[in-house]
Amino acid sequence: MLGFVQNWFAPRANAIGVDFGSDCLRLAQVQFNGSEHKLIAAASADVPQHIRQNAAARIQFFIETTRELLVQGNFRGREAILALPAASMFIQHLRIAKMNEEETKKALPWEARGKLPIDPSQALLRHLIAGEVYQDQEPKNEVIVMAAAREFINGLLAAAAKAKLDVIGMNVEPKALVDCFTHVYRRKSDADVTSCYVDIGCVGTRAIIARGQQIFFARSVPIGGDHFSRAVAHAMRISLEEAKLLRIRLCAATPAMDENRQKNSIREGGDGAIASAAPTADSSFALLDAGLRASSNGEAASAAVSSGTGRMSQGENATSAEADSPSKNGSSTHDSSRQVEQACLEPLTKLVEELDLCRRYYEATFPNKPVDRLVFVGGEARQRSLCQHVARELGIAAQLGDPLVRMGRISDIGIESGIDRRQPQPSWAVALGLSLGPTLPSLNEVSPSRNEVRA
Repeated sequence: MLGFVQNWFAPRANAIGVDFGSDCLRLAQVQFNGSEHKLIAAASADVPQHIRQNAAARIQFFIETTRELLVQGNFRGREAILALPAASMFIQHLRIAKMNEEETKKALPWEARGKLPIDPSQALLRHLIAGEVYQDQEPKNEVIVMAAAREFINGLLAAAAKAKLDVIGMNVEPKALVDCFTHVYRRKSDADVTSCYVDIGCVGTRAIIARGQQIFFARSVPIGGDHFSRAVAHAMRISLEEAKLLRIRLCAATPAMDENRQKNSIREGGDGAIASAAPTADSSFALLDAGLRASSNGEAASAAVSSGTGRMSQGENATSAEADSPSKNGSSTHDSSRQVEQACLEPLTKLVEELDLCRRYYEATFPNKPVDRLVFVGGEARQRSLCQHVARELGIAAQLGDPLVRMGRISDIGIESGIDRRQPQPSWAVALGLSLGPTLPSLNEVSPSRNEVRA
């Protein structure tokens, strides 16, 4: 009875964010108590390997598992916002004549025809106006179009209904990510920083470039964790599942940054008042030591990464010391780590090349707003060496994005949810961004039927 009364007078909870990825289903719910957001419910489940390529089996898994997670996670209510799965979404940049909102909606299906791998008339289209550009001395709108097959969307909504979810909106992952980190980067200095969010997932990577809530660029790159695992499996002559487990084990063996370095990073942050007011926001970001602070020279960038700017180099040295110890286990781990890194080099090089193309396109389009930092999110962001390599090759300062750094630390969420508050949680950015909202405040929908998609 007491619990019922407490829930009755408790602040209203946000909608549940539902992120159905290629390899994991995550549900998260936050609540704003007047001064800060608090994570009040979370639950997750891995998608079994044998059904990941089976659309019908995935939908059935979604229905059954969502029901279980709703009970297991003690979620409040059933209102939910779904993410449009990145693996089922296509992104295309278009340059079209400047026109009003209604005219843009009508023009997009025609403008996108032949430029998307699916028929726009059979797709749900959503768009963002990235900004104004000049082409052939004429002002045009740079438009980011995101599309998914209408049949897939309707199937997902039907599955959500069977799972007892009351879907009040659907958002695209790029917007959910930016919504999430808009709540994290709240200092005045952040308003002038252009971030490139690198969301490295199971089957692909998304690059989203934004400043504040404004998205300027988005693109999907078909290189993800599975490609790295396949490369390891081939090089070491082991099964794909063994390669995945090996990469996870090596990732878990990487020591976390020590508390003293975290405190030092806070003191180096600049504004003392802000740093003292929100120390967890800075200290929970694992800096990846790839900043070009004073020089655009590539060698200087490599030197900055190698030295770790005094932050991560200590952790790396500790790792090396442990690996070079006479311990048999340590030596074995060190050897395996070297083999895995060498095996991943080819797909990783391709990923870096694609990300560099993304940056060059963006900076050619918006030359006055160069990329200032990389923020790594997604399940593969746990692979520290992978993120370090990307940051070093691109020569850009980088961070491991943790969507929970500004959340209230007091929480009933246990490790069984898939969230360990002692570590950064880059894979939860989309689910939390969906719950944090706002739901599509500046995202526009192009859909002939309002009854098919609620937004």
